[in-house]
Amino acid sequence: MPEKPTDLLGKNYFQTREKLSLAIESLSELGRESSISPGRLALLKNLLANLEDPFLFVVAGEVNAGKSTLLNALFGEDFCNADVIPTTDRIAFFKYGAEAHEFDFSEDIVEVFRPNAFLKDFNLVDTPGTNSIESSHQQITEQFLPMADLVLFVFSVTNPWGASTWEFLDRIHHQWKKKIVFILQQCDLRTEEEVAAILEHLQKTAHHRFGQHFPTFAISAKTAFLAKTSGLENAELSRKSQIEGLERYISGVVESSEPRLIKLIHAWRAACYVLGEIKEKLGAASEIIRADNELLSELEPACQTQQGRTLKKCEPLFEAFDQSFMAAGLQAEPLLESEFRVISALLPRRKSAEEIEGLIFATTMKAVRRSIGAGATAVREDIAHLWERVSEEMQEHFNLELSVGEDGSPDWDPAQRRIEESVEEATAAALRELNLREQLGGLFARRSRLIWGFIFSAILAALGGVILTMLGQTFWNAIVFGIASILLAAGAIVGAQSVKRARSFYTAILDRHRDLLAKRQRSAFVEGTSAFYQDFLALFEPLRRVCREHRERYEPQLRLIRSTEASLAELERILAPVEKALSTRK
Repeated sequence: MPEKPTDLLGKNYFQTREKLSLAIESLSELGRESSISPGRLALLKNLLANLEDPFLFVVAGEVNAGKSTLLNALFGEDFCNADVIPTTDRIAFFKYGAEAHEFDFSEDIVEVFRPNAFLKDFNLVDTPGTNSIESSHQQITEQFLPMADLVLFVFSVTNPWGASTWEFLDRIHHQWKKKIVFILQQCDLRTEEEVAAILEHLQKTAHHRFGQHFPTFAISAKTAFLAKTSGLENAELSRKSQIEGLERYISGVVESSEPRLIKLIHAWRAACYVLGEIKEKLGAASEIIRADNELLSELEPACQTQQGRTLKKCEPLFEAFDQSFMAAGLQAEPLLESEFRVISALLPRRKSAEEIEGLIFATTMKAVRRSIGAGATAVREDIAHLWERVSEEMQEHFNLELSVGEDGSPDWDPAQRRIEESVEEATAAALRELNLREQLGGLFARRSRLIWGFIFSAILAALGGVILTMLGQTFWNAIVFGIASILLAAGAIVGAQSVKRARSFYTAILDRHRDLLAKRQRSAFVEGTSAFYQDFLALFEPLRRVCREHRERYEPQLRLIRSTEASLAELERILAPVEKALSTRK
């Protein structure tokens, strides 16, 4: 992207001015939001207006000296041509306007408004030729000189000795001559040797007539304009035009203009002062946000830490849960033992397994209800202590009194009951998954069928022995009675072994379910405790909402203050040495 004219002419000055203008605009926004005095807002508005005051360049010289071409070349735009103003004997005052139009300021002055961006920073006065204007025009032309930042006197290389130009220079007040630059134009019409000779003679003449040297530049504005607008080999055309020296000089004038630098310094100083006022006014808001952050930033970590301590303190509770389950299993063993008697084996009761399961369920639940009450109370006490501690800290550091409910303290009962009910429900659900009724009932039934099988077989063998005895088969009689005895013995052995297997089966069921039950109980207790602490944090949600509102309201302003402060600090590094140099010069 090509650089704008203001990037080329006085680049450093305009960059500094833009930074300062942005900082002042930010201060204006902050001032309106923080309701500073109207006088301060008016001051900021005036500072911006003063900074935006364009540089004024006056161009003078004889007719056809190339003044318009010079202006077009300096700013790289064809804005100043013969069709711009109705007549050539009027002063054309070029200003920025959103739309192109002219305004007859007087008989001698026409204000020319053009939408060229550089005219926001540079106002240009293109005067009629010095050899064609009347005395009244000369007087009007001279009225611009006191306001001018720079006066460009243009001489045509074809005739640099026009008497009217030198006479006009004679009439210029001595103090204004320091603003004058001589420009020998249309140098493409002469050889380099001729241009050098004319340039030297021009400088000697000026020194002889006015006793001082003027900055003098020999250029071809036509070639320079072509270099900036034609798209040809710009570097070579620019070198041939020799306009770079003039541009550097103009940039130096812009960047070293003492009145402009003083404006920058005064605006910067005033902006720093207003920033201090705004910071003081918003100091309370900054303190509110700081207090908000300090107040709430540690609350959740404190809850997490305390919750960890609570769970660690309640670790014995889980051991008690485990012991209560195993104790219930031991209490149910007499019912299991009753099933191992011979009569129970021969006539098993259908409800024995159900009774065992019911006893384990009832005993375990009773113990859990007793233990979980103590555990939930411990959680409640820890949270109540945390509430008291936070309340004291807020009262001490922020003079903020916490109050919830009618008596000022939270109602912890619902959360405590939720823990108790959650653990009880988890325990009951896990115990129902024991399924002892089906597993033990099936085992008892299989044992009974097996023993009865041996008994019936022994009875049948004994009956056979009786029949053989009646038939006088003594030998076979003995064998059959022996088989009956063996069957009874085998039934007894199998019955004894089934008792051992039943005990192992029962113990394995309890051991296997022990881990599942413990996991369910722990999970329910941890979740209930976590929910209790979340309820505690939820009590501070209204306060968090207020803090968020504070941040949403003030944080953008505080961020803007910080960025503006950084910009003014950067400007201090630029302007403080300039201010010191100006003071030394004075």
